Amino acid sequence: MHGPDLLPNIIVIATTLVATLLLLSKPIEKSSWWAATVIPLASIIGSGFLVIAPILQMSVGRLAVVAMTFLVVLAYFIGAAIRFNIRWVEPKLAAGTLHRSAWTLEQLSQWALAFAYIVSVTYYLSLFGSFLLRGVNMVDPLLAKSITTAVLIFIAVYGRHRGFNFLGNFEGVKLGIIAGLLAGLIFGNFEAWQQGLWHLPPQLHQPGWHEMQMVLGMLIVVQGFETSRYLGEKFPPKLRIRTMRYAQWISGGIYILYIGLMLYYFNYPLPKTGQDTAIVVLSRHVATILPIMLVSLALIAQFDAAVADAQGGSGLINELSRKRISTGLAYSVIAAGGLLIVWTSNIFEVIVYASKAFAIYYALQSSVAALTALMHQDIPMRLAKFFAFSLVASMALSVVIFGIPAGG
Repeated sequence: MHGPDLLPNIIVIATTLVATLLLLSKPIEKSSWWAATVIPLASIIGSGFLVIAPILQMSVGRLAVVAMTFLVVLAYFIGAAIRFNIRWVEPKLAAGTLHRSAWTLEQLSQWALAFAYIVSVTYYLSLFGSFLLRGVNMVDPLLAKSITTAVLIFIAVYGRHRGFNFLGNFEGVKLGIIAGLLAGLIFGNFEAWQQGLWHLPPQLHQPGWHEMQMVLGMLIVVQGFETSRYLGEKFPPKLRIRTMRYAQWISGGIYILYIGLMLYYFNYPLPKTGQDTAIVVLSRHVATILPIMLVSLALIAQFDAAVADAQGGSGLINELSRKRISTGLAYSVIAAGGLLIVWTSNIFEVIVYASKAFAIYYALQSSVAALTALMHQDIPMRLAKFFAFSLVASMALSVVIFGIPAGG
């Protein structure tokens, strides 16, 4: 295996700068299709991107690419149900013509989403605490929980009294750093192959049903595409449907490529502690600049995503409570729920809780799609869609029933 040198650093930094400048350029920034694509895209490959590689290696070893492909395909099937709801359910909701059974499940799904927001904020900030400590070469679960607690309280207080209007658009920077990481990985794999050093990591155990349950518990990593469902005030339905597909295609390709390129680096030993942040340790074998860049990416991505979900969750709780809970008070509700989860769970359990929370929402949304297809005569291929979306709902429910923490 090769040691890091100057050339990988140059490749990583140059790719990051070029990709960031391109994504922040005026033509891209002003493009409506990119604006509608980047919101779900940044959500999908924001937070879980940095934890998924070591967790998959720990769970299924060299079959990590297969497991990642399964998660991407599962997410795409669920996305099909959400896209159906954008096309058919939204106008029927607006016109008051949606069948009562589908309408009831739609309302339940909104409550499920509000709960999922609480868990996802906790998930993001738990990772924030872990990566912040990794940035100063520390692994201390108790201190990480304390940092998460402090940030949750900050969000509750600041959100209630001031609101979060100071956050800029970090998507270009986040995607730029990811592009730099991928460029470094491509170069490192090519160099290892050229020197005759490239080989798959040893398979330490044969994955079975237990490991499959761990993979199911990682659905949260490919979550985020559903944001297209709630961009109706900004973008028309056809554009949201098309760009949601783009976001899932791009993110799916990036995830599978990333895990495939990481296989060689799994030959290096994973740290015995701090496995959720192990990518930072492994990345120094790709380029010495990467640990600093990835910690920066993690802190930006986690805080940005946590605040975005806290904002979405507070607005949704306010709406669902029929204004009885103000948006300011809703921040406190989210923080209280987050604190309960933080102090009763470890990071791997939080990942599974977040996966299950969104899986409940996905199961309900898929059920809305199935019932809408069955009950409304104006929808083409009604029965085929009913059975297809019922199957998708069952797949989402399997995450709720069978998903377990890595190492659980």
